[in-house]
Amino acid sequence: MSATCWIALLWGVSGGCARSEERWTEDLSSPDPFVRGMAAIGLGVQAPDRAKPAIEELLAMVDSTSTGLEREAAWVLHRLGPAHAAQLLDHLVSLDLMSAERRGTIQNALVAGGAVSAGRVVECMRGPGRGRVGDLGDVLLAIGEPAVPAIERMLVDEPDVRLQRFAAFLLGRLGPAAAQAESSLRGAAAADDAELAAMAREALSQLKRGWAR
Repeated sequence: MSATCWIALLWGVSGGCARSEERWTEDLSSPDPFVRGMAAIGLGVQAPDRAKPAIEELLAMVDSTSTGLEREAAWVLHRLGPAHAAQLLDHLVSLDLMSAERRGTIQNALVAGGAVSAGRVVECMRGPGRGRVGDLGDVLLAIGEPAVPAIERMLVDEPDVRLQRFAAFLLGRLGPAAAQAESSLRGAAAADDAELAAMAREALSQLKRGWAR
């Protein structure tokens, strides 16, 4: 039976027909990579909020062709983004070398987390992701309008002026989608830091250009 058929069955199971979470978790330790892969997928589909033990295996499958489950693993990770943004961010910022497939899969899963992921991304920028703000900024831009409150908080409350500048830059890139941050941008446009003030004024002009269209 193909992996796609297995996933279809996993979606259809219910009640006493469903495999227990304990069984899926046990199979994550199997020496057979296909069994481990199906266990990670099964746990992610059946119990996404409790699928933290499956994430390592799912990410490994994205990079591997040994099981033929690469697309299925990416699909499940996309579903897990809202519940496991912190763990996915840890992977994104802690590994210096990562395949484009894995990086893209993690970023897509974070985008699926919407506003929840956006808050986690901003927290990460202040800590372990300080050296990866470019990649993290791309995630916020892809999230779009739901990310604006988190970016605005960074603009207003962040003690590091470099991150405040980056927040103004991101809000400008979002253009009219960042309209709710107009008041905070106006405040930043009067900041003592000349570069922050200039970037905030530029962001405000991007908002106005969007309104004029």
